[in-house]
Amino acid sequence: MASVEVAVAAIDSNRRMRTPQIFLFALSAGLTPTVQAENSISFQTYKYVESDGRIQVRAADLALEKDFGTDLTARMELGTDAISGATPCWKLKPGYANEYVSGKCVVGDEVRNSFSAGFTWRDAKRNEYTFGFSNSREPDFLSNEFSAQAQLWHNELHNRSYTVGVSLQDNTSLAAPNTNNTVNKGSKALAFQAGVNQVLDRNSTLEASVFAGADSGYLTNHYLKIVRDDGSGQHTLTDELRPDSRRSGGVSTRYIKSWRDDFKTNIWYRYYGDNWGITSHTVEAKAYWDITEKWRLNPVLRLFQQSEANFYRAYSAAPNTFASTGPGSNDSRLGPIKAVTTQLNLEYRASKEWSISAGVSRYAQNTGWAANTATLGFVFKY
Repeated sequence: MASVEVAVAAIDSNRRMRTPQIFLFALSAGLTPTVQAENSISFQTYKYVESDGRIQVRAADLALEKDFGTDLTARMELGTDAISGATPCWKLKPGYANEYVSGKCVVGDEVRNSFSAGFTWRDAKRNEYTFGFSNSREPDFLSNEFSAQAQLWHNELHNRSYTVGVSLQDNTSLAAPNTNNTVNKGSKALAFQAGVNQVLDRNSTLEASVFAGADSGYLTNHYLKIVRDDGSGQHTLTDELRPDSRRSGGVSTRYIKSWRDDFKTNIWYRYYGDNWGITSHTVEAKAYWDITEKWRLNPVLRLFQQSEANFYRAYSAAPNTFASTGPGSNDSRLGPIKAVTTQLNLEYRASKEWSISAGVSRYAQNTGWAANTATLGFVFKY
């Protein structure tokens, strides 16, 4: 089942213009685990609440996986979530006609529905070829994604494999009430990944990958506005503006070790950089402890650090306005961030067919902003 951090990653800390899910392989998270040929039905629901009460999300996700013999596996996933709350914004300073102060603007509740499907085919050497499609729709945003991935074994010993994948997103920022757009605006995102998975010994595995991305089109947050200064003291409230292209890339590595039959660890590191001036480092440590034959405990710790985009200014910065032309944004996701995520999941394996899981997570930034997430779900194998 998807882990609780998916909830946090999918939600904009201001107002959502959420990145659509990369269905078959996540470039930001390293290599995708090998698809298991096993029939299953899984369901997960989660609730996400920000510490200042600004944003709340309730969501549910249903996934079906079917094995058609030993060479073909198909998967389908349906999801829905509802978000409510407010976003940071600029407001006229009371009693002034040319001064603005930061505040919160309430935006109407929204519902997003998503669908994804894919299949994996295995050849005689047990190499795997995976193809997928996903669709996400909400009142102000539409996304379609196509993806393909190949996992190739080095030899018949199956101690080393190579993975290569590509995905293409076609996104549309829809003209809707409360947004800046009067017409639909589109963007595309191309992503590539290549990696290697090496079995070191009977108890440990090492993964490494490189990834790259190219985004183009309308990449601006269509809810946010900025204040521009014409140089003579006149301030104008205008739509925020980001460059219409973005090039990104990075590397990631993962070390998995089984210390005992009942205790395993998973250490992951990722470096990311782009031509907007943002660089980031992520370190994550997971443990899987089988307390008993039926109960498994899964604690997670993630540390994240990010530099700011070269066109970002915080609401509280001095100055916090922008020139009359050129890109500019007050979106905190483009600013300097230091964050810690702590997570605790508990799984109960009732039988070979049934397992139930629950989890809690807290995400906290050095800015004082934080969010809590709770999840509950089950998996039925047949």
